[in-house]
Amino acid sequence: MNPRLRYWLAGALGLALGVIVAFGIAEESYLVAGLLAVVIAWLVAEWIHGPLPDAWALAAVLVGYLLGNRGFAQLFLLPNFPLLPAEAALLVCAPMLVLRMAFKQSAALTRDGLNYAIFVWMLYGVARLPLDFRYYGFNALRDFATVYYASFFFIAQALCRHEASRVLLRRALTVAFALLPAVSLAFTLFPVFFLTVFTWNGVPLIYHKDDLIATFLGGGFFYFWAQREAGKGRGWLLLAAICLLMSPSLNSPRAAMVGIAVVTLVWLLARRPRLLAFQAGVITLALLAAAPVFLLRNRDLRETKAYSIYEHAVSIFDFQGRGSYLNAESGDPGDNNRFRLVWWRSVALETLEQSPVFGLGFGADLAARFLNDYELADADDFAARSPHSVIMTVFGRMGGVGLVLFLAIVVMVARSAWPAFRRWDFPAMGLWSVIGVLGLSACFGVVLEGPMGAVLFWTVLGMAHDAGRLKEAPALATAPAALQPAEQVGETPVPL
Repeated sequence: MNPRLRYWLAGALGLALGVIVAFGIAEESYLVAGLLAVVIAWLVAEWIHGPLPDAWALAAVLVGYLLGNRGFAQLFLLPNFPLLPAEAALLVCAPMLVLRMAFKQSAALTRDGLNYAIFVWMLYGVARLPLDFRYYGFNALRDFATVYYASFFFIAQALCRHEASRVLLRRALTVAFALLPAVSLAFTLFPVFFLTVFTWNGVPLIYHKDDLIATFLGGGFFYFWAQREAGKGRGWLLLAAICLLMSPSLNSPRAAMVGIAVVTLVWLLARRPRLLAFQAGVITLALLAAAPVFLLRNRDLRETKAYSIYEHAVSIFDFQGRGSYLNAESGDPGDNNRFRLVWWRSVALETLEQSPVFGLGFGADLAARFLNDYELADADDFAARSPHSVIMTVFGRMGGVGLVLFLAIVVMVARSAWPAFRRWDFPAMGLWSVIGVLGLSACFGVVLEGPMGAVLFWTVLGMAHDAGRLKEAPALATAPAALQPAEQVGETPVPL
């Protein structure tokens, strides 16, 4: 095309856009202006060769879910349109990943067991969604989120092949984990402010769900401990200690306790006993520091927060829910155990009776039989859809086929994580530990069914898997600069 003609066409297009934006602003409609600003910012970000624009979008939702939690998850990013943050990030990141794949600048799938396991599990979910949508409508799509959130694994994995984007995601995760204890404490002390003042269109920007925050803090402990083990300074120990002490002090910490205990065992198997010694030291010092306060106030030990934490820990093994709990803050964790066991049994029996191979489907009511079994048939305010275990959720909705495919993901995660622990790759160990705490907590709570935990889990999984991929590529440092990132590490990308 003639250069002068190209300039004239660009000028005419710019003039037309300017007129459209001006009329829109005059009519107090900012949609076109906002979209145009996003496009310009996107082009500038691509031009300056920093982190990719979609990496900024993913980093934003990562920080948002970690700090804002349930509040951030309920934000509508467009007025009068139900576009939630996780879906908005997918709307931005997924098309860009496809576009870069088309230009051979990136690959969504690499040839390894974890990639294949997640891809096949998602493919099975996609295959059965149309049938479920015919029967259950929007509820099917809402429950299918458990599957499509796994897209963040492929997005994060691809973005981490871009050096600046990988650094951005790691820094976003670090900043969010570092700020989380302070934000959690502020929300506990000043809930009215966060629920009534710090809002957007009437929705709180920060609204914490205690069990998820306890899990996030548990993951933060291992993340910061790994930073210290990597020799990055002693300041990380303070953050690790704060996360360790705050996690069990929240109202629903038991799933996080299980995650912390099991991941600690993995560190011990990796011959890093200093972590257990640090945990014991921090807890002992905290009890010694709190003892004078208890004595001066002449309080009964059974009324303290420490005793509540003890009762929560003990109640993990109260499978029949027959224990006696004295601390008012403990509630009735034994009954909570029975609540879960009855629901899991109800889902398992209903699935085995009706559709053991393919499951009840996305959108099916997994609570109906449980409400009768648990004598809550008249509970009109019961709105939970997940049986508080991702294992039972997958089995109930996707049947034996879906469960086997999901367990294959679990096996591949363990297989991918262990080499990092065996060679003491501390940065990767921190990421895999976050995955471990989140994954184990998901077996006893609602973590992977909602965006608050799922976006963090699948994104960090993609980051951790990419870290292992780089560590296993000794030729990276000497690879020609002209090669694309996927080629530098000696892997053959397989487009979706």
